[in-house]
Amino acid sequence: MKKFVIRTLGCKVNQYDSLNLKKKLIETGFEYSRDSGEDVEFAIVNSCAVTKTSIRKGRRTLSLIRRDNPNAKIVLFGCWVKTYPEEMENIIADIIWPVGKLDELVQEIKKCFGNISGFKKELVKINPPGEGEKSRYFIKIQDGCEQFCSYCIIPYSRGKLFSRPQEEVLKEIESASIAGYDEIVLCGIHLGLYGKEKNSRTCNLNQLLQNALKIKKLGRIRLSSIEVVDVDDDLLNLIAKKKKLCKHLHFSLQAGNDKILKAMNRPYTTQYFRDRVEKARQLMPDIALTTDVIVGFPGETKEDFMTTLNFCKEIAFSRMHVFPFSAHEKTPAASMFCQLSREEKQKRSKMLRKVSDLMKKTYEDRFKGQCLDVVIEKVQKEVWGKTEFYFDIKQKKTLLEKSETLEIGKLNRLRN
Repeated sequence: MKKFVIRTLGCKVNQYDSLNLKKKLIETGFEYSRDSGEDVEFAIVNSCAVTKTSIRKGRRTLSLIRRDNPNAKIVLFGCWVKTYPEEMENIIADIIWPVGKLDELVQEIKKCFGNISGFKKELVKINPPGEGEKSRYFIKIQDGCEQFCSYCIIPYSRGKLFSRPQEEVLKEIESASIAGYDEIVLCGIHLGLYGKEKNSRTCNLNQLLQNALKIKKLGRIRLSSIEVVDVDDDLLNLIAKKKKLCKHLHFSLQAGNDKILKAMNRPYTTQYFRDRVEKARQLMPDIALTTDVIVGFPGETKEDFMTTLNFCKEIAFSRMHVFPFSAHEKTPAASMFCQLSREEKQKRSKMLRKVSDLMKKTYEDRFKGQCLDVVIEKVQKEVWGKTEFYFDIKQKKTLLEKSETLEIGKLNRLRN
């Protein structure tokens, strides 16, 4: 059978798209290889375009995959292709493909090789954790975004809102649970708008979660990044009441200053954000709240930055991802006045990351000495696991009961 490799850049949605493409190719008769080499006959790069840095990484990955697989045909697809089609004229690849329509992409790949032997009529089952897969199962339930934040390229690369049918999502959750994944991560480009696009024929996120909780083999469910404006009281109450829903929410703040939020075209104010956080903590005092913050947005003064820094301290996030602003020429933010220097953005990023490190330690220290449910991620001399609160803990294997079964992807208890 023809061997192929896939290299993926970017978000959890991209990771899921690559996994989905891999399954479709295997079903068609191709053989997946984790390793590059001379026997690989085609190599795939799933690209990202969320920042200019992501595009540079895409170029480098394309060069490396061509070098490491000298006899392979090259397939480039994803957000970089969709967002910057004019750049594709100078890209050397056998197939250049935008986002989506993976079944059609498979057919294009097949055309490169003629008849493929070993065609499999049966569907490929989900591989158990540890067999070249992650310890947690990521499932894309929604795609597209229509928010059009002034700095963001995603609405241009991912297009309009689209939700997968509830029945299809529930079936995949059940299959992943049966395969041995005790944590299912629901992800999407605009996750909170699942089922809310015009003429949608499926349910909303709240109803989907309620139905997913009925699956017998289900371990637990985690929500990926979600907009704070999409988390209503009903959803907070559901997360608070149901043990199988992780007490973790990732609200992308982006800025803790109302002037900058308005310039970003974000759909909330700092007061709205504060109120939703307070409501979440009333219901779940230990909830993990993680976030993203963009530093050095055009027009951000030192005073504006300090407002953001102090707001982050006030909210006391359990973890922050800090990004220096990176301009896309195809977004409104790229042409805004008062662009900051690279040095100033790096300086401010460093300051905010120090605050993030301190908040992370403070949050995790509150669980010191506690035994927590974790999904096992690695078993060596030490056992590593991810808590529902989205931080990792490790424990020496010798300190665990010898009778304990330690399987990648399964829930167990470790002492923090």
